[in-house]
Amino acid sequence: MSDGEIDYYFRVAKALGAKGITRELSEEAAKRLGPIADRHKIMIGFHNHTQLKPTTYDGPILSHGKYLGLNFDIGHYVAGSNHSPIPLIEKHRDRILSLHLKDRKVNNGPNMPFGEGDTPVALVLQYMKRNKLTFSADIELEYKIPQGSDAVKEVTKCVQFCKQALG
Repeated sequence: MSDGEIDYYFRVAKALGAKGITRELSEEAAKRLGPIADRHKIMIGFHNHTQLKPTTYDGPILSHGKYLGLNFDIGHYVAGSNHSPIPLIEKHRDRILSLHLKDRKVNNGPNMPFGEGDTPVALVLQYMKRNKLTFSADIELEYKIPQGSDAVKEVTKCVQFCKQALG
């Protein structure tokens, strides 16, 4: 995209009242977009898949702008790193735009219904509550929908899981 197109997207995000824009994790993008995000005071949350490691953000990515941060997918992180996401949330809590909640198995395992994988979804939600973290935590339905169900029923189950975790 041209700088003009990127600038337009930031103006639209601001006009809509958005806190940020998300995109794929890339140091090249951080270098280019960091100054633009800072100028507009609109955060960019870098979304991870399984490539994220516990030390990824210790490097230069976030140094390219104070409005660069994380759109942290905790399920992909657990599947790709075999680590709990809580230390990374604790470390970068001031730079997190949002979380993607999903449950996956370690070792690049499959997406699972909430509570059946290795991602500590309930513990993450409890950590957020205990520490009064206010960034959004979005349910990302990616597991195979069981026969006889549909996306609405499955998201309802995920919401119920989250409510129970926070109850």
